[in-house]
Amino acid sequence: MFESIVPAEMDPVKPVPGDPGAALVRAAILELADMDQDVSEGVRIDRIAALEELKAAAAAAQARETEAFVASRRETRAAAGVAAEKRSRGLAKEIGLARKDSPNRGGKHLGIATTLIREMPHTYTALAEGRLNEWRATILVRETACLSVEDRRRVDAELCSDPKTLRGCGDKQIGAMAKQAALRLDPHSVVRRAAKAETERHVSCRPAPDTMAQVSCLVPVVRGVAVLAALTKEADRLKAQGDERSRGQLMADIFVERVTGQPAENAAKIEIQLVMTDRTLFQGDSEPAHLAGYGIVPAQWARDLLRTEDTDTDDTNGSTGTDSIDAGNGSTDHPAVGNPVKGAEEDKIVAGAADAANGNGATGSGPPGAAEAIPGADAEIGKGNTGATGTATGPPGSKRRNSADAGEVEVWVRGLYTAPVTGQLLGMDSRARLMPAGMQRMIQARDQLCRTPWCDAPIRHHDHVVPWRDAGATSEVNGQGLCEACNLAKETDGWYAQRVPGPRHTVETTTPTGHTYVSTAPALPGTPPATEQADEPLEPLSVFEQALGGIDFIYRQAA
Repeated sequence: MFESIVPAEMDPVKPVPGDPGAALVRAAILELADMDQDVSEGVRIDRIAALEELKAAAAAAQARETEAFVASRRETRAAAGVAAEKRSRGLAKEIGLARKDSPNRGGKHLGIATTLIREMPHTYTALAEGRLNEWRATILVRETACLSVEDRRRVDAELCSDPKTLRGCGDKQIGAMAKQAALRLDPHSVVRRAAKAETERHVSCRPAPDTMAQVSCLVPVVRGVAVLAALTKEADRLKAQGDERSRGQLMADIFVERVTGQPAENAAKIEIQLVMTDRTLFQGDSEPAHLAGYGIVPAQWARDLLRTEDTDTDDTNGSTGTDSIDAGNGSTDHPAVGNPVKGAEEDKIVAGAADAANGNGATGSGPPGAAEAIPGADAEIGKGNTGATGTATGPPGSKRRNSADAGEVEVWVRGLYTAPVTGQLLGMDSRARLMPAGMQRMIQARDQLCRTPWCDAPIRHHDHVVPWRDAGATSEVNGQGLCEACNLAKETDGWYAQRVPGPRHTVETTTPTGHTYVSTAPALPGTPPATEQADEPLEPLSVFEQALGGIDFIYRQAA
């Protein structure tokens, strides 16, 4: 999955009062900000060097405190009779929160700290003295991970006991020296490590600038070379036949075609979610959209994704066109729209040449003329009605893709109502123990990523903020999206979460040590900046004027 999209808004962590050590560190932070700036260039270089040593010493101190915290917590749980396999549960998440990092990174910090303190004392000393920075200490830990404790200590003494050994060495040199020492001490570890690495093969995708993405595949070297050779051979063949695409473009297109089984220029036969305001879709507004699993995308790019016909339109006011999308009737029981509060299994619209007629039902929130409210359609927000409906036109933009080339395209549309000022996604309730599919989609659209602060992992579990066993409601308001690891950690004794008032859905999580962290759901498209939000929201006159905060589109190439 894609990584790092939209960070949740965070309040500062609440410290445990009365700790002189933490107070000393925070006082030093304030003093650093007040250093005299009327100094020479030489003094500035000295300060830069000293601050680098300070960062390394701080990393060593963090490692020491981390190891002591982990040892103490494990001893406490052992004394309480907790099973050995459960004594470390949630520790990585606590460390990640304290370091303003993800639980995954917290687990890595935990492992490095334990290794440095217990198995590599010379590396720890070099870090504490500022002779080695945190990343280079991490390299030494990583390159000796396959060794026994005794061999790891030998490498530690060989490389770090004498300050002169690593003086002036960069990252690659240190890594090579550690690897060479490891191979000399235990050559069989290379075989074991390679076998383990092969079991960790996987495919990942992460966002790149300008609505691009990088797809990476971690495979054994022989297979990786074979993939590259096959792409190169086919690209050279097409280039020799006169293909005007560059070699790199050809290799990328061939890769997509062979994985998806269809031409690269066609829409993929998969489902994606695109959240955008009705103003962006129907009126050519510049408000960006949000692509699930990727992040913010430009408005025009989002409109281009939905274009299906070879038709031009310059209508930026949302008036009726010849290529309108038939959104069906806006009532809660219409099969093509479904109920945005209760959810619908099939919220489908087929947008193609056969649907080139005026739609009757896409909800609008723009100015009068974009969509006329049907009399009597005003609904009480939060009660399950879809709200005002009217005529919806196809998205304005440049020349559209020819449907004969791209094939029939199916577009599913679901309305997501948000509060007009804060962007709070309106909720829904259920008496079921598990959250229904519609509610899960709503939480997915609202939270986007795991709601644990600084965790960018994709949502795997739809969790009750207040547990169901504690009479927590199965509702959007009492729900949050979490990754699997964070949800399991939250179930450990001593963790507590609750909803707190906020501009949008806000959750306060308390760890077993009493520290609290606050996470606010990211703003959906169409939410005005905080500087533009009024102190007191105006009472809306109708559903139409409250504005539809987003339209959830799933775009799929028909089989």
